[in-house]
Amino acid sequence: MQYEKVLEQIPHHLKQYIVDQHYERYTAQDHAVWRYIMRVNLDYLKDHAHSSYLDGLKKTGIGIEKIPNIDEMNEALQKIGWKAVIVDGFLPPAVFMEFQFRKILAISADMRTIQHLLYTPAPDIVHEAAGHAPIIADDEYSRFLQKFGEYGMKAFSSKIDIEIYEAIRHLSIIKEYPETTKEEIDLAEKDLNNKLAQNTNPSEMTLLSRLHWWTVEYGLIGDLSQQKIYGAGLLSSVGESKNCLKPAVKKIPISINCTNYNYDITNEQPQLFVNKDWQELLSVLEEFSNKMSFRTGGQDAIEKAIESEAVSTYQYSSGLQVSGVFSNLIKNEHGQPVYISTTGPTSLAFDNKQLENHGITYHADGFSSPVGKLLGKKSLENFSNQDLIDAGIYEGQNISLEFESGIKVQGNLQSNLRKENKLILLSFTECTVLTRDGDTLFDPQWGVYDMAIGDSIPSVFFGTADKINHNIYPPKSENVAIPIKYSEKDKELHKLYEEIRKMRDEEQSNSERLKEISKLLDDNFSNEWLLRLEVLEILKKKKILPDLQSDINKTFALLSNESGEKRLLIENGLQILNG
Repeated sequence: MQYEKVLEQIPHHLKQYIVDQHYERYTAQDHAVWRYIMRVNLDYLKDHAHSSYLDGLKKTGIGIEKIPNIDEMNEALQKIGWKAVIVDGFLPPAVFMEFQFRKILAISADMRTIQHLLYTPAPDIVHEAAGHAPIIADDEYSRFLQKFGEYGMKAFSSKIDIEIYEAIRHLSIIKEYPETTKEEIDLAEKDLNNKLAQNTNPSEMTLLSRLHWWTVEYGLIGDLSQQKIYGAGLLSSVGESKNCLKPAVKKIPISINCTNYNYDITNEQPQLFVNKDWQELLSVLEEFSNKMSFRTGGQDAIEKAIESEAVSTYQYSSGLQVSGVFSNLIKNEHGQPVYISTTGPTSLAFDNKQLENHGITYHADGFSSPVGKLLGKKSLENFSNQDLIDAGIYEGQNISLEFESGIKVQGNLQSNLRKENKLILLSFTECTVLTRDGDTLFDPQWGVYDMAIGDSIPSVFFGTADKINHNIYPPKSENVAIPIKYSEKDKELHKLYEEIRKMRDEEQSNSERLKEISKLLDDNFSNEWLLRLEVLEILKKKKILPDLQSDINKTFALLSNESGEKRLLIENGLQILNG
């Protein structure tokens, strides 16, 4: 499926985060890094990943030889009900969750550098495509992931959450950039740690993000004696995928208690959580969601929305949804909400669809209304047309309504609105609204008074009900990935990678040219190990130039002494060639 056709199906409020892949910008070295990671990972993961992993690679259009093209991925993904789009790095949590809810895989186009081949803290196409994509081909896991997105986009964040998000995004970007200094990284890490230390009262989104990390990103499945890998962060990490199953990493049965464990995106995790099957995973998610404001509603949820100072939605028992910045809550003697106000642009909706003529232009200055039953009468939301007549509530008449809370509404009734046999709104002119003590809540001079109807507030959640007509997502972050500037020497090396790549597919190899390339590496790129590995692969496959093979192996022995990481990379590569 062409990318343009996919984008046509994406809601406008999400399109601002989508960028082009610019496939032509990937260097031959980038493709070699991809190929190395995929071959090493597959060699290990075929025995240690969840059973759906290998089949999932095929179903999601993920190949070994080259970085996946977004068009090719969408051709495959559409067959399992998913789509893929390209984004620039970390997304705001609620945005990421909505993409997930809509079964859209958000893929960072960046490719990790050879310097960070084992692990990168920044989202990259290895993590998103080779990590996340394969497991979504499992129907049961896919449903769990979509449900997670549905709940996640409703989770309340705090101001410190946003600051932490930007700090993590910044740190991940500069750690991946080859020219970043140690001082810059240390400063960014200190800033992040300071912000994390301030987050002493974790929000819903913080806790849900932890649950996401310990399952979707770093989850294990099976039992405590034998586990398989399904978390994308593990599936896409050459190093941690092997280390995570070792006894040194503590294994804990999954439960909502995992939300008490913070995580560090820059280091391997000291503990991981194990779920028996996908059903247990969904059960833990449901247990957590039962404590979220969108399910609990009431006073505590409303106060949480007020504290967030963000656009939120409260839903009446009638189904009417009010989206705006909560500014005031009046409670009765039992602590139950009896009057709620918003400030600034507010919209009214039902079943997540904005009511006609009740958008942010009409309610530009906010909205306020009582909650509860009328004094001595049944629930107003359940009034039939005959009930309204019997109660003397006529359109065109001046009526007076008194609620059990003591709040009084008096004015000329202009209209009423019903949805699905529920009365959800009454609109008045010349209206006065007073508290039990006579304080004015609405004055006739303020215009038309639209009174929401509902006995209670069973649900409160972050964001708006109708995200298409009332979009409050922040603009794409200005903190974007830093383009790598390649030197002439880098470009020369990339040409050699491209030459070897083409040579690998040819039936006849140019022995003399292979010798020349090996000599160029010795003279100009003494620390280059991956391209030597690709040269050695051709030599072994064609069974030619045994002396050159011996020389390359000697060079590998010397390079392996430079660092433990380089030794591991070379050993992994040689294992594939000798396998």
